[in-house]
Amino acid sequence: MKDEKTIIKAIIAGKTAYYGVLVERYQNQVFRVICNMVNNYEDAVELTQDVFVKAYESLHQYNPEFKFFSWIYRIAINRALLFIRNKKTYVPLEKIAFQKETSPGPDKEYDLKTRDAMVEKAIESLKEMYKTVVLLKYYAGLSYEEIAETLEIPEKTVKSRLFDARMLLKDKLSKNLQYVD
Repeated sequence: MKDEKTIIKAIIAGKTAYYGVLVERYQNQVFRVICNMVNNYEDAVELTQDVFVKAYESLHQYNPEFKFFSWIYRIAINRALLFIRNKKTYVPLEKIAFQKETSPGPDKEYDLKTRDAMVEKAIESLKEMYKTVVLLKYYAGLSYEEIAETLEIPEKTVKSRLFDARMLLKDKLSKNLQYVD
């Protein structure tokens, strides 16, 4: 069984053993994206497992109009971002004790967090075709060639979508970010 849609229909129909085919097909790519984002092997292994569990539990929500690979990448990126966000809230005492005096004050730190939240919200509001390339390029760190291969689209299309996405983001953020700086 090679066709993803057939495999997914079989899994939803109760043939759960077929899920292993999808895991085997995508686990290395999902792991690589997560590892690039979190920069820690053990965390990446755990998050990759979480992604496949979450994807399995949410498989009935998968829209076959989109590629499964894009869908699971989206889950992977969201999981990694959540992990990174949660990890940022924990700062060891040693790190605080040795911070340089030039570190940003609470106001600047608040401004940066506000800006980051606005950027994430703006990215979330993009159409799926733009959002996917932005996440793969800037969060997963993939090259144009890797994105094209992943999404099975020409490299020129990737560049065009990224350009359009940046223009849309610039438009959405230009009004809001002037108050944060």
